[in-house]
Amino acid sequence: MKWLAMRSATVSTRSTASVSPRTEDMDVRAIACFDQAMDDIGIARDDRLWRALRDYFAWATNTTMARYHHSADDVPNGLRIPKWSWEGLGADYA
Repeated sequence: MKWLAMRSATVSTRSTASVSPRTEDMDVRAIACFDQAMDDIGIARDDRLWRALRDYFAWATNTTMARYHHSADDVPNGLRIPKWSWEGLGADYA
């Protein structure tokens, strides 16, 4: 339920956040919220699945999503979806 409460607070600020400059603090909070959501559904932090999901979310937050934070119109057509494995980002994408 902690995740739901944090998400509700986020939804109310979404319209202003979408036009505000991206900040590292926003990224850190998004990753912390994702971590809490995994905790809330019972994935243990020492679990391999928790680490793989967290690593992917943190990578996507700090790279892919960070590139196009001004407008959806900035996202180019034809972007490849990265392959992620237990070992992290696939070699064909890096």
